[in-house]
Amino acid sequence: MPFGHCSTAALDGDNEMKIILVVIAVIVAVIGIYKKDSWPLWATLGVSGLLLIGAIVQVAVEIREAKEAAKLKYAGTLEQRSRVLLSTRENAVPKMELGDGGTIFAFTGPQGQPLFKIFDDNALIIIIDDGQVKVSTIIRNKAGTAVAELINNEWKVNKNNTFDRNYSKDAIEVKDNTGDIVLQVKVLDDRIQFQGKFYDSNGKGVALGKHESGKGGIIEMTGTRHPQLEMKIEPIFQYPSDNHLGEFRDTRR
Repeated sequence: MPFGHCSTAALDGDNEMKIILVVIAVIVAVIGIYKKDSWPLWATLGVSGLLLIGAIVQVAVEIREAKEAAKLKYAGTLEQRSRVLLSTRENAVPKMELGDGGTIFAFTGPQGQPLFKIFDDNALIIIIDDGQVKVSTIIRNKAGTAVAELINNEWKVNKNNTFDRNYSKDAIEVKDNTGDIVLQVKVLDDRIQFQGKFYDSNGKGVALGKHESGKGGIIEMTGTRHPQLEMKIEPIFQYPSDNHLGEFRDTRR
């Protein structure tokens, strides 16, 4: 069974059990009403109540188990919150914004070609697929080891090379082993909001993100006179994720 996924058969069985409990409770209640002369009312209410309580308890347990399973999840798919879809017939092009700073890149090249060629073996690609903007790239640490990967909005985090990560239906954020945020992606109706720090196996770095002023964006590269990336990505989620899974820092989001 894939990690972080549930068995469909098990889910179907749980749903059937809840339905059976509710149906039996209703049947008992109806019989009790029509047979109230020979069947005590307290017995009817007691049996129906116990069956309904059993169904409610089962739902509560499933909700708790789902939350615990989500805390262990290190893979998923980003989806926009609304149902508004882009159409290539309306000349829509994939767009990427550097964080929420307002700097937006619109890609008009061939579908699947890089928006940015980061290194020889890595690129940042955005496309429109099924009416949604989707992004693909890989984030590595200074040793060249993969930290996180995106393939058409399907994300996977290497838990052995991360300090924490937090996510929601439409966003993913990853901290590396030092606690520094190295990937932040949010899916909107018409664009991807993206910030990231890229490294190759030689330790060379490239950063794309929002300017520290909060307006505009920056592209930073390491070099002889600039050996370290200085860009800081401000978190959009609350931490630790075990206690704040899917909770944004800004309640207006």
